[in-house]
Amino acid sequence: MNILENIQKTVVPEMDFNTEKNISYTQLSAWTECPHRWKEMYIDKIKTPPNIYFSFGTAMHETLQEYMELMYNKGQQHADEFDAHTHFQNGFLSLYKEDIEKTGENIATKEQLVEFTNDGLEIIDFFLRHRQEHFHKHGWKLVGIEMPVLIAPHEDYPNVKLMGKLDLVMFDETLHKIVIWDIKTSTRGWTKYDKDNKIKTSQMVMYKKYFAEQYDVPVENIDVRYFIVKRKIPDNPRYPIMKSRIQKFEPSSGKTTQNKMVKNVRTFIEDVFVEGTHIYDTDKIEEILKDTKKCTSKWCQTCRPPKDGISKFVIS
Repeated sequence: MNILENIQKTVVPEMDFNTEKNISYTQLSAWTECPHRWKEMYIDKIKTPPNIYFSFGTAMHETLQEYMELMYNKGQQHADEFDAHTHFQNGFLSLYKEDIEKTGENIATKEQLVEFTNDGLEIIDFFLRHRQEHFHKHGWKLVGIEMPVLIAPHEDYPNVKLMGKLDLVMFDETLHKIVIWDIKTSTRGWTKYDKDNKIKTSQMVMYKKYFAEQYDVPVENIDVRYFIVKRKIPDNPRYPIMKSRIQKFEPSSGKTTQNKMVKNVRTFIEDVFVEGTHIYDTDKIEEILKDTKKCTSKWCQTCRPPKDGISKFVIS
């Protein structure tokens, strides 16, 4: 089987928002952690307010993706000529200004803005110094950036479509494997708790399973990995690895894990949609919301509001 040919000939359909409803990893994780929070987000349309973490993460994603596209599709010289520092800084400040326009107020202090900007520049410096250790490998090809997945994961709900975009998709010619990378920004990296959090790591399991179906690639020929960049490193790290601003993590994504993820997706669809349609089943949702034990998030501000009335968002 020619994996690259299969991918290249695949035409991902367009979403018809009049007759279809899209779901995503974000929706699934919100429902799994707290159905009440999910309702606020997707039924009541209460939007999460902009914050500096999101602006930072988006700007970092776009900068690293642009560098990778130049390196693999244009050549190392073009990548070396790319001013990644300016690209990140301009992108970050532009997104920050957009957030101010949306809210009508500053979402961070001047000191925080300077701190996040400098952290981003430090990440880029580290990435450029160590790029060959992570991506610039012989026999690797860049297949796509922000590659789409749009597929119906439940045969009884054909108008409910799982929608996703994959940060980096690469092909390892030596192993004849697709490698899907998801870029994450983090303050100090992922802890054991983060790595063991099945809700958090199920995103890449989901992408592996449905990318295989969408692009007609054997699922055993796909590896998934997180590429985590850290804003902060210890002043006096105990181990040399702690000096790195890059952390890689490959979650468990075997058949058993995939089956559990598929079951969770199907159950979610059955819980919130009227069978055979793309319409939310509000009566069923309200019944589920009566079970307060459904909330599993210890940071949920819907079910566990702070006693002092002050919001305390926890962002890794």
